[in-house]
Amino acid sequence: MDGNTGDAEIDHDAAVFVASRPFQVMLDFAAGSLTPFSGSFVRHLSDMASSYEDQEAVKKVLASGDDPVIYKSYYPDVPKQPRHMAFLTTTIEPGTVGSEFHMTRGHHHYRDSAELYVGMFGEGIMIMESRQGDFVQEELVARALIYVPPGWAHRTVNTGSGPLSFLAAYFGDAGHDYGSIDKTGFSRRVYRGDDGPQVRRPESIARAEDQL
Repeated sequence: MDGNTGDAEIDHDAAVFVASRPFQVMLDFAAGSLTPFSGSFVRHLSDMASSYEDQEAVKKVLASGDDPVIYKSYYPDVPKQPRHMAFLTTTIEPGTVGSEFHMTRGHHHYRDSAELYVGMFGEGIMIMESRQGDFVQEELVARALIYVPPGWAHRTVNTGSGPLSFLAAYFGDAGHDYGSIDKTGFSRRVYRGDDGPQVRRPESIARAEDQL
């Protein structure tokens, strides 16, 4: 050994990324999918029943024998490793559970890192909340780009009459922390109102505050 560690460091990086090669996929703006894709998943109401505030409405829907698709996603084969950029497309179906619009579960990242959203079609709202309690909402529509900084939980809500589709890009090793959102939720939710979508504090919290 000559004591020069530079080559060893380069070899280490090559070993980490040896399986990676450039590739192309086609983004279908009409269908909200990738071609080809290596994986996909579907979220039914039963998969995220606890995400909705109106649990009686959830039970009523599921008791009827219906288990509607809330959203589905398509993704390519990108390593879940540092420096890689993973991405997927997601389509949220229109509808409500009680008075709350269909939405994604929402998540933090295990490794706090940024994420970029690109609207493909439809109408929706992204709600974002920092670990310090700061809250921001942005409209997600076709051609809109929304930047989510590190440390901000985020959830996408379909407020339109048709599907909402978007592309999301994030670091391969970011991870998705759904559990913390399942436990604490967001300080605001998105409801169907008489004059359009309403972003406000959860009804259960508002009622409790009124009784103080």
